[in-house]
Amino acid sequence: MPETIRTIALPAYGSLDRFAPMAMPLPEPGNGEVRVRVQASALNPADYKVALGTVKFLHARNFPMVLGYDFSGVVDAVGADCAGFKPGDSVFGFLPYSPSNRRGAFAEALLARADGIALKPSGVPHAQAAAAATPGLTALQALRDVGRLPAAGGRVLVTGVSGGVGQMGVAIAQRLGATVEAVGSGRGLDIARSLGAARIVDRKAGRPSEVAQGPFDVVFDAAAAYRWRQWKGSIRDGGAYVCTLPSLAFVVDKLASVAAASRVGFVNVKSRPDDLQRLGAWLAGGLTVPVDSTIPVRDIGRGLAGFMQGGTVGRIVVDVAGGF
Repeated sequence: MPETIRTIALPAYGSLDRFAPMAMPLPEPGNGEVRVRVQASALNPADYKVALGTVKFLHARNFPMVLGYDFSGVVDAVGADCAGFKPGDSVFGFLPYSPSNRRGAFAEALLARADGIALKPSGVPHAQAAAAATPGLTALQALRDVGRLPAAGGRVLVTGVSGGVGQMGVAIAQRLGATVEAVGSGRGLDIARSLGAARIVDRKAGRPSEVAQGPFDVVFDAAAAYRWRQWKGSIRDGGAYVCTLPSLAFVVDKLASVAAASRVGFVNVKSRPDDLQRLGAWLAGGLTVPVDSTIPVRDIGRGLAGFMQGGTVGRIVVDVAGGF
């Protein structure tokens, strides 16, 4: 009998109530792949959207469907052409947000490309590494690559500081040398303050774009709640507005910005080893990812339902190794 692993999977699109335990064959790594015994994952809006079938291009359309993008775990098998990794290595990263992702992290084991993961620093818990992967690299690539934050750091405004991407935006902008102003509400403001934001703007107290004290080198709209045209008067010449969700409004603003002094950009995050290594070093050096709660993997359906209803502040970690 072939060896099997436990997973939490969906039989079809359309309902969070249908997540259920399912045994599946243990995957074998191919060329350039490693097999990882998953210790922890974390919830992402993509899990919810794919499960309901509203956004299908972020995962292969194969059922039963195992979701889960972020992961941290231990390598137990290595395919050919995987120099730098061996069984027993602790690694972290995230699976592609694309149809190439055939089976996710809500399972005892997964396959990952060796060129898309990094060694986890020994002192960093698996839960923190998994929680950091997507939001950490999203923030880093948005600020450095799309926003072209000056080497000296400059000034950054970050929205959506109740969520993981916004919180990592605050923390990572500072590690890139920037002074940060944060926009949010409720408990998110306290977390942004604890992460070192120099100034806090309560979005419920008025229009943030009128209260914020620009000019900024980068406005990082982690919440994807605003538009460039609302912020363009607060952005330095040559600066950028960067968002996390493309939309018709984004396309309109992108076209309108062609003749303007500031740019409009969208971050399409990629799991890059060098960036993961940099993130791992920051985690080992004291960067802490705010965690709202930890749930067992068997409760994924209820966890996603609560996550998308709002009210969480920080990441929801998924205990995979001990959660079946």
